[in-house]
Amino acid sequence: MHSGQQINIHKCNAQGDRLLTYAGEVIAADTAAVVVRAVWTRGRQVLPYVTLEQGDVFIETFYRDRWYNVFEVRAASGELKGWYANITRPPRIAAADLDWLDLATDAWMSAEGRVLVLDEEEFEALRSLLPVEVMDAAHAAMPLMLEDLRVRWRAYANDQIAAALLARGWTLATAESCTGGLVGDVITERAGSSAYFVGGVIAYSNAVKQHVLGVRAETLQRFGAVSAQCALEMAQGVRRALGAHVGVSTTGIAGPGGATPNKPVGLTFVALSTPESEHITRNVWQGDRHSNKQEAADEALRLLLRWATERGDSR
Repeated sequence: MHSGQQINIHKCNAQGDRLLTYAGEVIAADTAAVVVRAVWTRGRQVLPYVTLEQGDVFIETFYRDRWYNVFEVRAASGELKGWYANITRPPRIAAADLDWLDLATDAWMSAEGRVLVLDEEEFEALRSLLPVEVMDAAHAAMPLMLEDLRVRWRAYANDQIAAALLARGWTLATAESCTGGLVGDVITERAGSSAYFVGGVIAYSNAVKQHVLGVRAETLQRFGAVSAQCALEMAQGVRRALGAHVGVSTTGIAGPGGATPNKPVGLTFVALSTPESEHITRNVWQGDRHSNKQEAADEALRLLLRWATERGDSR
């Protein structure tokens, strides 16, 4: 297959029977994947997580050696709706035909950064129909598929945040406790981030929170380091300390220890401070330490993305 080639794409059931055929144009093809552009030609379809309209564009990535694929979904106007991913066998690719076998479990990643796993019960129903090695391979692909979606969303969010900051000539700084620098790491994954990202403070101890970021001793004594009040003062403080227009902060209990009766493992506060507005979110993540830290970092990115899109400066 080669760029510009018109092909037929066949969605198949788990046994390989063709269920649906649609046309697509190859936009990239190499030893790792075939990427196809397809257009939604059916009428309006309202799903619990997205509404599809005639003319929506799907950019479909079929990995040659992975047990999942990823579809980027955009409106005809170009506005991103999200990403849809399917657990599948590696595709069967012929001269002008591509067959992909749907193994039921799917996932949706919204443009806002929320992931939803779908049809797990249908996947389990296939257990008696498919070889053990197929089910094992499909199970193993699930975390890889979800991380692929997160990587794609982080890149998109980074672009939107950058556009909003650059449009106004503003700068960004981070103040991190429980995430230990993960937010800054994600921000600097984008080439050119030095144009707006001035730096960050890893304020793991209360002493650094107080002496570097200016969090008040009264706040720490009354509300604790894991609190909405502390998170906001951290975001405000890093703006002052580093001379940035926008400050974002994280504080929480990553686990496995550190919980109290009123503050469980996974409790995280993320705050955003700008000259015009301030926002705080509270979440209780349910994963292990690594997962909770990454979720908190992604929540910081979500908060920045929300600010960027509400301002209307992103693209």
